[in-house]
Amino acid sequence: MPEEQAFCVLGRIMYEYGLRELYKNNFEDLHCKFYQLERLLQEQLPELWSHFQDLNLEAHMYASQWFLTLFTAKFPLCMVFHITDLLLCETSKEDLLQTDFEGALKFFRVQLPKRYRAAENARRLMEQACNIKVGTIILCFLSPPVLHTALTTGPKVRLCF
Repeated sequence: MPEEQAFCVLGRIMYEYGLRELYKNNFEDLHCKFYQLERLLQEQLPELWSHFQDLNLEAHMYASQWFLTLFTAKFPLCMVFHITDLLLCETSKEDLLQTDFEGALKFFRVQLPKRYRAAENARRLMEQACNIKVGTIILCFLSPPVLHTALTTGPKVRLCF
């Protein structure tokens, strides 16, 4: 890809897909994404969420690099092209429930990326991801409570989704 075209793609990702917002205002949007991820985990995989609570394992400890680099820092490109929302699938849940704090972090940083380097594993993950639908309205309700208060009492607030 020529440099000019690559720069245009970067600009589009930053502005039209909201990646730029993750880096602004003390990473406010990034923290919102962590909060939403935690709420989705609590709703979709409550047993795993409870295990993470017991370990004091918070989303920012394993997901910051994913969000800030669009998953490119750890995952092969064949998978990065398809990743949108989901890495915590049912196949990973059982593994994670058996871990302690350090084991869970190692799982996210080392084992999970290795597991999905194989095209077949990445394909199965993407099938599972495509079956989970999370709409914009749901993300609004999963936003931090301060946003809900600001929406009803204060000036215009940009929602984080």
